[in-house]
Amino acid sequence: MMLLLLAAGCSTSNGSEEPRDLRVERISSDTQGQGPQQPRAVVAPSAADLSGAIDANVPDSGSGTYLAAYWGEKPTGGYSMSVRSARLEGNRVTVRLALKEPPRDAILTQALTYPYAVAVIRGLNPAGKEFSFADENGRELGWPVRRVG
Repeated sequence: MMLLLLAAGCSTSNGSEEPRDLRVERISSDTQGQGPQQPRAVVAPSAADLSGAIDANVPDSGSGTYLAAYWGEKPTGGYSMSVRSARLEGNRVTVRLALKEPPRDAILTQALTYPYAVAVIRGLNPAGKEFSFADENGRELGWPVRRVG
């Protein structure tokens, strides 16, 4: 009887938790004067690790998973992005980004811009997690994710 209970417990518990929404706190976002030409993301277990990886001073706002997302090079001003939410399903963390493009008829700064966002996901240890990024509609963006730390 004990073996049956143990086997049943092992078969239903595959090490993953119920899907849950995670608390995300914005640290910064902007359209900096230079950055990577292609979209990408960096994930780290601390502000110090992220700071070293992106060569910037990321303020430490406590424990959690720190991330920086870069939209890549844009031809004009008017582009912006922010981290909206994160969801944990098993070992997969899906981060949703709000990507805003300028209106077609807008008068824009004619300069290359590099929109980015930095955030912390509270209560999440990045070890053993797979990260993906999606837009607000849930469409997978396919951005490469670099893990540090």
